[in-house]
Amino acid sequence: SRLCGYPPFYDENDAKLFEQILQAEYEFDSPYWDDISDSAKDFIQHLMEKDPAKRFTCEQALQHPW
Repeated sequence: SRLCGYPPFYDENDAKLFEQILQAEYEFDSPYWDDISDSAKDFIQHLMEKDPAKRFTCEQALQHPW
C-alpha cells in the first residue's frame, strides 16, 4: 500500500522478507498510519488476508465502502 508512503513488507534480508509476505505479517505503524481511515485499513486487511477463503474477491473489494 502506498497510502502511507512505503510498502507493507520490509526486511533487508530477502528470506525474512519473503517469510513476512507468506505469513501476511504487516502492521499499520504509527505515526505513518495514524491519519489513515479505519475504512481504508479494513479494506487493506481484507485484501491482504492470508487465508484465500477469507480474502476479498474482486466483487467484494468493489463493494467495500472505502
